[in-house]
Amino acid sequence: PPPPSPPPPSQPPFSPLPDGIVVEEVSVIKFTVVVTIAADVNDIDVTELQASFRPAQQCFMPECKLTVTLHPVEQSAARRALQTAETTAFSTASVFKDGNTLSAVRNANYEFAEMSATQAGNILNQPVSKVDPNVNEREDTEPR
Repeated sequence: PPPPSPPPPSQPPFSPLPDGIVVEEVSVIKFTVVVTIAADVNDIDVTELQASFRPAQQCFMPECKLTVTLHPVEQSAARRALQTAETTAFSTASVFKDGNTLSAVRNANYEFAEMSATQAGNILNQPVSKVDPNVNEREDTEPR
């Protein structure tokens, strides 16, 4: 006999959208700022860090979406011996290209990148050891 057919999926991969709701890809500008924090990645609350980055980058819903990612910094043997862990935090603000907040977000990101480590640390409530002076600004698309 032929093998049995697989069971139907228990649920569709995503909920169907209500009638009249359409998801469209829209143009966004993404601004990423990078800081190095003198702390172990496991000791940083990413939700609190995101809440601190939001006003610094002028990124507020629904016009702007903020994503913060953390990566441990590879340690040299000497740094490991001193137990001085570091974490790199990437904070990306995605703002609608046609939105009225684009210039405020752009200005805030470039101003943040010019801050000293102490200034950034005070804003983020973290022991910031370095602020990357370069802002990664790029165009992309996101669903809206």
